[in-house]
Amino acid sequence: MTGAGGEPGGRAYVLYGVEASPYTVKLRAALRYRRLPYRWVCRSVRMYEPLAHVRPQLMPVLRFPDGELRTDSTPILEALEERHGACRSLLPERPRDRFLARLIEDMADEWLTKCLFFYRFNTPEDGEFAARWVMDDAQEDLSAEQYAAAVAPFVERQTGRMDLVGATPDAAPLLEASYLRVLDALESTVANGRFLFGTRPSVADLALFGQLKTLGIDPTPMGIMRARAPRTDAWVRRADDLSGVEGEWEEPGPAVAALLGMARELYWPFLKANAAGDVDMALAGYRFRQPHFRYQAKCYDRLAKLHAALEPGEREEIGLE
Repeated sequence: MTGAGGEPGGRAYVLYGVEASPYTVKLRAALRYRRLPYRWVCRSVRMYEPLAHVRPQLMPVLRFPDGELRTDSTPILEALEERHGACRSLLPERPRDRFLARLIEDMADEWLTKCLFFYRFNTPEDGEFAARWVMDDAQEDLSAEQYAAAVAPFVERQTGRMDLVGATPDAAPLLEASYLRVLDALESTVANGRFLFGTRPSVADLALFGQLKTLGIDPTPMGIMRARAPRTDAWVRRADDLSGVEGEWEEPGPAVAALLGMARELYWPFLKANAAGDVDMALAGYRFRQPHFRYQAKCYDRLAKLHAALEPGEREEIGLE
């Protein structure tokens, strides 16, 4: 793929990942929107050895035109903003809105993904579907017999990790309600050419898209989305490639207000608790437990610093404690 805003001499980015990874499709959508030349490489077993030295071992991996390999979609998007900020920025102009976009991006990446993990491995149908999807992307050399035999161990391994991300039976109603809150918030705003902060996408839109693209394909959450939020369902399909969008930043609408309310009630208290250690707390009337997660402590530290840099009136308006 080629487009405006790329490196001199046509040098392209290379994106390694799989379609089943919400962070991969989030970053790919950003490259497409910014019209940056890139190559998309499905990270199959053939790519394991060439990328084995990359730390941390996460998907996606983006190779920059100078050959540097980076992981973690949020800092990668920040790096792209530094390199190509004048070209179709994904950060709103006003400091308050920039913070809100980053907060919603983080909540999508770190909280909505809990909903994704919960739905993906909560029923045998969803777990088997996910296993087959992931293995078909990553292990193309499996025979039909090996493919069938690998499903159950994959599901068992992933189900065993549910407590690590807080997807416990106690938290099931909370995660189901969180998914519905996100759908309801977006359904109030999104449409063809409409996004959270106007008629152009932000990092928040693309992070939500990444999670919802997968939730909109897995059987159970797909059915919920199509029945409850049909315009959001259509919006997610369009957001995969926004290279043709030309728009403006505007005053954020009801979706941002609803998502900020969710951050105040659920995500920010969770981040603060996790920063202090293991989490065992009540959120929206439900018990939520999770072992301390160092990466999410870094998320809190980053957001807290960005929040502290705002003007006092902006902090008061946002209302995070």
